[in-house]
Amino acid sequence: MDISIDGGILAGGLSTRMLGKDKGLQHLNGQAMAKSVYQALLPHVNSLYINCNQNYDAYRTICPNVCSDTIEGYQGPLAGLVSLMEASTADYLLVSPCDTPYISEAFGSRMLATLNNALKNKALLNEPRTPLLFASKDSDRNHPLHLLISTQYKSKLEQALEEGQNRVMQWVNSNNVQWVDFSDHMDKFSNFNSPEALLHLKT
Repeated sequence: MDISIDGGILAGGLSTRMLGKDKGLQHLNGQAMAKSVYQALLPHVNSLYINCNQNYDAYRTICPNVCSDTIEGYQGPLAGLVSLMEASTADYLLVSPCDTPYISEAFGSRMLATLNNALKNKALLNEPRTPLLFASKDSDRNHPLHLLISTQYKSKLEQALEEGQNRVMQWVNSNNVQWVDFSDHMDKFSNFNSPEALLHLKT
């Protein structure tokens, strides 16, 4: 592909269900959950960025590139995507949340293969290259924050937030998302956003 791909980890939330503890920095299997996500995405991207709004030095021990929300008010993951797009100069971002430590390299491989096939098909049909958005699903549910998104969507994200629309599923569904099936990897999207979830796993 003659396009550039960067990676992004969303770690900018308030962690209310984690009782204020920063989710991405909580340990599972001997390391911070955000580091596990970082290791899964890194082989597929040129540069990788962590969107966080606290504990910057701790996140820099995982990834040297951190960026905080550029839109005030903790407006959620869509605002995190905007900040990642402002930090990156790539054409596309491969993104996962910080609290999904079982995500594997297979996620990036399948998403990039899907993008490559879509671009080839457009070229074969002599269609113009338009911004594309891919998100993950399995047989049980959709996972809209495990995505591969053109950075050209930045203005649409900003417009949605200005209009008070910050629901991720609503936004992706209204922006021509293409769902990529991971039913054979559905356990990899497990997220741990509370102390109880982590404690249950460790016992």
